Amino acid sequence: GAHLRNMAFYNYALRLLKRERDAELAGRPFMSVERAVYRLTAEVADWFGLDAGTLRQGDRADFVVIDPAGLNQEVDAYHEEKVEFYGGLSRMVNRNDDAVVATVVGGTVVYGNGQFRDGYGTTMKSGRFLRAGSRELARV
Repeated sequence: GAHLRNMAFYNYALRLLKRERDAELAGRPFMSVERAVYRLTAEVADWFGLDAGTLRQGDRADFVVIDPAGLNQEVDAYHEEKVEFYGGLSRMVNRNDDAVVATVVGGTVVYGNGQFRDGYGTTMKSGRFLRAGSRELARV
């Protein structure tokens, strides 16, 4: 209950990608887009000791499809949305539907075209908590 109004869908990853792209367009790049993606995925997984963060044949297919054209001013915008699960409490959210084309978890599209898959998070479950240092992820 301590964070009921805090941010859901915090978009620091999109903010980093936007800053990298904007700096590159301005002729002042501070890292490549490939390095930024690595820092947001494989480097984080390695730090937590998880066998994740890369796309390899035989691995679990978890990834996000991002449209660079959608990395616009909305990435830095503030929005609130009512959450029925919390009795209609208004929460701060960052959802950047222009940038996030799709989210795939375990090979299944769970978010696309600005909508979650029917039943996602209730009847359709797609993930599980992992203990830091766990190298045992389900392979798909």
